Amino acid sequence: MSSTQTFFTFPRLPPEIRRLIWIHALPQGRIQLFARNVPWENWRLLPPVIAHVCRESREVASNHSVVRGFPTAEDIETTTWFIGSLDTLELHSGYPYPLSHPEPFFSAARKLAINASDFEGDISVVIKDLIEGQRFHSVRVVYLIVEQIETAYWPRFRPDMTEQDKGKGTIIDLCSDADQRKIEAYKAWARAQEMSPVFPRREDVELGLRAGLDNVILQEIRHYHERLLQVGQSEGGSRPSFPTTSPIPSDHPWILQQWRQLPEFRPAVLILGWR
Repeated sequence: MSSTQTFFTFPRLPPEIRRLIWIHALPQGRIQLFARNVPWENWRLLPPVIAHVCRESREVASNHSVVRGFPTAEDIETTTWFIGSLDTLELHSGYPYPLSHPEPFFSAARKLAINASDFEGDISVVIKDLIEGQRFHSVRVVYLIVEQIETAYWPRFRPDMTEQDKGKGTIIDLCSDADQRKIEAYKAWARAQEMSPVFPRREDVELGLRAGLDNVILQEIRHYHERLLQVGQSEGGSRPSFPTTSPIPSDHPWILQQWRQLPEFRPAVLILGWR
């Protein structure tokens, strides 16, 4: 077989096929952090590699990204490229960040990550916004970060990582079989280095998280119901019928309907590394 890295017939492929190839080449697993008092220039996502190949590839990368800068950043290079369908939006300390105007990121994100210990703060506000449908219209999964681990091994958790991604972290989903295999591979490497890393186990953290999460969800759905009553709305006569009395019982069909519309919540570990 030829050792060449050039596919000379690529320009002759139909445009639709070329675009699918460019989309497949977009990076996955990156994290876009939003946090109060964290220097933006340290966390912005740089343009994907394909954005520098040609006009067509840059157009594909741009069309799949939220590309904008932040007026609160101190440096002049403030632009980030957030790919809502592939990257994870990590909400940390001070949500919803009124000074940063992050609404385009909220609208594009399909995956969120948030500190699992913050049920009385940011998690409650995020769940409120998810229930009311004011933000996060595309979110399918919310990762509840139960632990943060720093390790030099971290590139092996992300074999597709590029130099520009180093140090920005990745999410390990404790409910994912593929991610569990990554954890086992890390443990095997660590044993060879005479280390004994300890990872949280899904069965040890999920039950407690679920109990706290369910309490917050029920509370926020009831608050949403009370606000709807105050403004005289009934959600357009949606089924099951809107309850007109308060407090609303926890097993009411309307509450269950609101609950089913929420994204999936999963325990996760945040892996960080160094260059």
